Amino acid sequence: MSHYTLPPSVAEDFASFKESHADFMAGKLDALTFKTIRVPFGIYEQRESDTYMVRVKLAGGILTPAQLHSLALLAEHYAKPHLHVTTRGGVQLHYAKLQDLPQIIQALHEMGLTGRGGGGNTVRNITADPYAGIAPDEAFDVTPCALSLTTKMLETKDSYSLPRKFKIAFSGSSEDRGGATYIDVGFIAKIHEGVRGFRLFVAGGMGAKSRLGSAFIDFLPQEEIFLFSQAIKQVFDQHGNRKNKHAARLRFLIEELGEAQFRELVFKEVQALRDQGGWEIKLEEAFEAIPLESDEIPPLNQEQKLWWNRFVIPQKQKGYYSAKVPLKLGDLESEHAKSLAQALQGFKYGKESIRFGSDQNLYLRNLQADELLSLYPLIQELSGQSSRARILGDMVACTGAATCQLGITRPRGAVVAIEKALQKANIDLDALQGFRIHLSGCPNSCGKHAIADLGFFGKVNREGGHPYPAYNVLVGAIIQEDSTRFAKKIAEVSAYALPLFVTEVLKLWLHAKPHYANFAAWVDQEGEAQIIHLASSYAKIPSFEEDKNPYFDYGSEEIFSLKGRGVGECSAGMYDLIEADKKALKEALEGGDEEENLAKIRLLASRMLLITKGEEARDERSVLQAFGRLFVEGGLIDSSFAPLLEGRPRIELKALGEAVIALYGTMDNSLKFAKEQPKEAPLDPASSSSSAHRFKDYQGVACPMNFVKTKMDLAQMQSGEILEILLDEGAPIENVPKSVANEGHLILGQTKEGKGWRVRIQKR
Repeated sequence: MSHYTLPPSVAEDFASFKESHADFMAGKLDALTFKTIRVPFGIYEQRESDTYMVRVKLAGGILTPAQLHSLALLAEHYAKPHLHVTTRGGVQLHYAKLQDLPQIIQALHEMGLTGRGGGGNTVRNITADPYAGIAPDEAFDVTPCALSLTTKMLETKDSYSLPRKFKIAFSGSSEDRGGATYIDVGFIAKIHEGVRGFRLFVAGGMGAKSRLGSAFIDFLPQEEIFLFSQAIKQVFDQHGNRKNKHAARLRFLIEELGEAQFRELVFKEVQALRDQGGWEIKLEEAFEAIPLESDEIPPLNQEQKLWWNRFVIPQKQKGYYSAKVPLKLGDLESEHAKSLAQALQGFKYGKESIRFGSDQNLYLRNLQADELLSLYPLIQELSGQSSRARILGDMVACTGAATCQLGITRPRGAVVAIEKALQKANIDLDALQGFRIHLSGCPNSCGKHAIADLGFFGKVNREGGHPYPAYNVLVGAIIQEDSTRFAKKIAEVSAYALPLFVTEVLKLWLHAKPHYANFAAWVDQEGEAQIIHLASSYAKIPSFEEDKNPYFDYGSEEIFSLKGRGVGECSAGMYDLIEADKKALKEALEGGDEEENLAKIRLLASRMLLITKGEEARDERSVLQAFGRLFVEGGLIDSSFAPLLEGRPRIELKALGEAVIALYGTMDNSLKFAKEQPKEAPLDPASSSSSAHRFKDYQGVACPMNFVKTKMDLAQMQSGEILEILLDEGAPIENVPKSVANEGHLILGQTKEGKGWRVRIQKR
């Protein structure tokens, strides 16, 4: 069995998609409605105008050489001529044209693949250990389970309208190379009394409020994987939080219900499914190469020997080998993909030779030593990383702000800079084989920073009023069936200093490595303190006037800003600015009573929360005036602090700083403080439609202030009421409706009006 099977329902869904696409092209369907149709097909709008990214589902990362060749041709004809491997072992086609989307999906179906469920609130690509079927330590090959479960989920209608995305993973051993212990539904293979089955983990996940999966069932027969996956999915579908996207994953539901009630609901659904029937799953026999009598390796030159030791491992089937082919940033050029596909088709087990891993790399398998060596020149051509230390090719990064609307920073560019720094450093990179460095562009864990030895996720900091790209630092993850733990956030560094910082951390680890079992053990004993101290030396950057370089992000020719960041700008980025001022304020509060430090406290305390009121004052005078008007006169800060804003008496400014931090602690998700009461704003009947309850003109208001003001308006309204706002063309209309929708509100419509846009929002 080489890949999953497309059920008839996928073709039926595609017919509906083509009709909707035609209506959208003809102007008969609005953009928001079309988005709800295209996203479940794995089609996402990219930053560049009128271009789209198409996700392709590859269960377990599996595809045939023929499919690889066809995908390469598809990319050449309709998209950017390369395949991008994702952190779920799937493939993305980038920069496709809107008019070509139906042809792309049709071509995928003709090769037995689909993007259905590749994106949106769906059952996402089911992953598996990239060494499944060839690893000596596995209980059994989980490949048939991943493929059959994918087929079954594709034909189940409720797989495409869940409260949020739903992920499933399979691992063949306790090493958990598939990531079963930190995902929504995770299976680790076991054999009990001669029966194949799994230990089941549930409700794990990375990102905001990461959670390790709970051990749910110690042994589940493999024939029941769909039964329990479907039952858990139905509980999620019925009880998940559809109102708030940021609290909608399964891990939030189990915390809300408690594990006991969650378990009761799941087993109730299991019984109902048993009574209903049709839950049985057909598992085909796993493919296994017939062992050879000899596993002798032909003579290798020095260059080949180095490569073999870094990337090649013997399979459990005697005489066969697997090679890891690192893909820089997960990219495989179409020309190389075609050449590789053609070469593999000529081998005995070529049809069963390709897998993509969730580390964004290519894995070749079921190859005899001479076959693998014949591919060596091609591997070197398609993968420059194959001639370098393994740690360089093992680095993982999401696309970040370069293409993703959620991204704050550009981790792909940062990886390139880190690689250059490490190659220049005088350290033994081969001694770091297996070390995991992962980067994400925002708190969402698309780059899987939470499972890294050394992980980073993007944030925005501010120096002298100017934002600059930075990264939170996480260390010490462990991935193991009974001891998995996430990396711990311990510090932050500027993006500019990141390459040097990573280099220095690795030097510290190499010095300590002989004395510790692994990196996590060093972190626990003494490494954490050393890394925090090191990060503190990179905490400061020069002022914007002194050196502008730290205010650029990698791969960007423009000064760093939050403009156009969509949801990232309107949520994570906004809170980052508050947190940056809060951190600086706390440091100032711990300082002395010198005039300069007290003046800094006054500025930071006054500026820290202005963004929650839609204010973007820049100079000190404007900041103090706005703070006095909105927070002191507004009753949020005690009026006794008013004289401090005028410069007297200065010694009590520390009390002001503490009061502002305490006020921030009372702020809820709608940016409302505990002391505030909703105030009704009158509707402007001349400017709004008769059905709207409130109208605001935010033309001329830049991002993210337009979103902040809209959020404040909604906080003062009742559920079901209608807000109409006017927004400018460009970033405002691109970002604000998305951010509002992700807060759980309903966008009723967007209509062009003059040089701007009118947006109707129903509060939920």
